[in-house]
Amino acid sequence: MSFREKVVSGRFVITAEVAPPRGTDWKPVIKAIEPLKGKVDAFNVTDCQRSMVRMAPLPMAKLLLDSGYEPVLQLTCRDKNRIALQSELMGAYALGIENVCLMTGDFTTLGDQPDAKPVFDLDSVQLIETASRLNRGQLLNGKELRGGVDLFIGAVYNPFAGPEILQIWKLEKKVKAGARFIQTQPIYDIRLAEEVSRLIYSLGAVPIVGILPIKSLKMANFMKRLNPTSVPDSLIRGLESSLDPAAYGWEFALDVARACLDFSGGIHFMLVGKVQELANFIDSVKEQRDYNDKF
Repeated sequence: MSFREKVVSGRFVITAEVAPPRGTDWKPVIKAIEPLKGKVDAFNVTDCQRSMVRMAPLPMAKLLLDSGYEPVLQLTCRDKNRIALQSELMGAYALGIENVCLMTGDFTTLGDQPDAKPVFDLDSVQLIETASRLNRGQLLNGKELRGGVDLFIGAVYNPFAGPEILQIWKLEKKVKAGARFIQTQPIYDIRLAEEVSRLIYSLGAVPIVGILPIKSLKMANFMKRLNPTSVPDSLIRGLESSLDPAAYGWEFALDVARACLDFSGGIHFMLVGKVQELANFIDSVKEQRDYNDKF
């Protein structure tokens, strides 16, 4: 069963991130995720995450596909205009890549080449609308395609990025434009994860809650500076008192992930590092009798 089929049928899905290499040596990337084969439903291939140069996500997604993994191609508006974005989406489908997660992208000043000129010809909502139009057999200019596409479109939601009402309004526009699944930014509060999941379901899409294990108090404080409400005080206190902050942060993240089994459509692990530990966690939740019918 494909990732699309699982999401549409209501099965609980687990996705994880794969960052392309800073160079052309892609084989270690594939080797590193071998313990997750058959356990993670799809792998998001990041698009120069944090505006740092990496191998392009499309060839990395194809390499994943050829290696027996189902990719979700992330595509941002930062580096390409509407011509290139439409071309990329058609090329992805021609190569057998159907799942896409479309987003605006981090600004170039946040990356390792801050003098780079951003594009942002389209925003995330417009890019989703573009992919939906391609699914209907047309380019943005109305010209008909010679050979159509059938992309499974996803988007992202950040409940911490500014006024809540504006974020919800943007989320509504994304779903209306054609997003079928929504992956959230990392959430560490179970109550908030449930509220966000209910919101996304109510709009007609499937929520996939973001999970990012915090490895240290320094990392937690950095994330809190970026979004003051994103990291709960209980997590900060636990990291401060723990003899092993990395282990504490991992277990805290897994507790949120376990809770999501009751109310969300899936979980999305970001920048895990602990591949074997994640594989063991997935095995443990799939062994739980109550959840066997969800996977």
